[in-house]
Amino acid sequence: METNMKERKPEKKPREVSIFREYFELIAETLIYVFFVMTFLLQSFVIPTGSMEDTLLVGDHLFVDKVAYSRSLGGIDRLFLPQTPIERGMIVTFKAPHEMDKEYVKRVIALPGETIQLIDKQVYIDGKPLEEPYTFYKGGGFSIDDFPTDQWHYYFPYPFRLQVVDTPQGKAFKVPENHYFCMGDNRDDSLDSRYWGPVPAQYIIGKPWRIFWSYQSTRHEYIDITPLDKMKDLAKTIINFIPKTRWNRTIRKVN
Repeated sequence: METNMKERKPEKKPREVSIFREYFELIAETLIYVFFVMTFLLQSFVIPTGSMEDTLLVGDHLFVDKVAYSRSLGGIDRLFLPQTPIERGMIVTFKAPHEMDKEYVKRVIALPGETIQLIDKQVYIDGKPLEEPYTFYKGGGFSIDDFPTDQWHYYFPYPFRLQVVDTPQGKAFKVPENHYFCMGDNRDDSLDSRYWGPVPAQYIIGKPWRIFWSYQSTRHEYIDITPLDKMKDLAKTIINFIPKTRWNRTIRKVN
């Protein structure tokens, strides 16, 4: 009996971890994960104007896939992070060529090397009419029915004016290599490539993926507002969160 007691090893006490430490580690891991995802994979974006109506509405909050069009991945990375070549009709987010501190969402209409022209609002690509079921004409301050014309908008940079070529249908704009001609779906109210030229490929950030929240808003709530306006809008949003949320648009895929 005494021998058995001598041979018995003392039991190890379970390691005690404080509840505070467990919560701290959980929060830290969550923040690291969110930081990684939001830095390298996804980006949030809110639609501030009606230039993409009715496809995207003012107040639509999007997740943008930053990997879909990335040019920096290669080798095995492409197996785990599949990418999609940019094609006509795709919606993209990009740094605005004339305002690099801002990001825009538009649709790709013409690809590198193609010619584009508008005649009475009809888009022609390489002389052939383009079917566009996504377009809307609601009127607004940025209406251009014909492009290109002799009356250039003051935003349009001079080097791109040299891309105007003569075709059997009249003057057309030839998209330079590594550039994309992007336009809003609401053609009468969209500041786009018709004004400031094609988008360089390296300016493209990613592909809008899904609307994670949609809130009934006006462009005045997002354009040129002061910190005080932001605080007021935040209070209004909290109060009106349920009645003004567009629940039917939540988690909708962007096409």
